[in-house]
Amino acid sequence: MAEDSDFIMRQIKSFAEGFGYMVGKKDGEKTEVVFEQQQGQGDKIHRDLTELLMHEKYEQAIQYVYAQKFTLGEEQYFALGQWLLEKLSKISEIDQAMITGFKGNIEKHRPVI
Repeated sequence: MAEDSDFIMRQIKSFAEGFGYMVGKKDGEKTEVVFEQQQGQGDKIHRDLTELLMHEKYEQAIQYVYAQKFTLGEEQYFALGQWLLEKLSKISEIDQAMITGFKGNIEKHRPVI
């Protein structure tokens, strides 16, 4: 196709496919779409996570944090994980095994002092 030779069109197509996959499939294989972190996007991450928590999408919030591993520095990633753990610990209906697993994965990224 002609759009496959155009860089911008390939990027748009890739984004649309990734977004469609995330929206359309719930129990399929897990797919991760990774975008470069832009300056000032930290607030957006917290807003996105807050939105997921408000809609009781706890597992998606955890997956969202995992996706940030590739765009944030080690300290920022750990701090984000700690922030989400604090929020999740205040919600009584969350599966504690899910929180424990998330905490274990985040602890692996604790900065060495």
